[in-house]
Amino acid sequence: MNVIPIERARSRLRPPPRIEPPSALCGPAPRGLPAADDADDRLRMRQNLAALVVVAAIVVLGSWLIASLHYHSHLQACIEAGHRNCLPLEAKYQPSPYWR
Repeated sequence: MNVIPIERARSRLRPPPRIEPPSALCGPAPRGLPAADDADDRLRMRQNLAALVVVAAIVVLGSWLIASLHYHSHLQACIEAGHRNCLPLEAKYQPSPYWR
């Protein structure tokens, strides 16, 4: 069994590096933003809104596609099983319950 003495093990360890705060935190705070930054912020907000709309459209279309594929897979399984009543009848195609 190999045993390393503690003093020798400590000498191998390096002291942790000193972490200094960024220079932006040390200096004085800016008084106000120039007009160019306001225009950049408006452009960034429009881009974020457009990205949100695109993501929402992808989620809606994806959920519709998954629901459609689920319905058609059940319909196909029903037809493959040999059943004859796989499609539900709509009310406009059902005969009237009253005789005229």
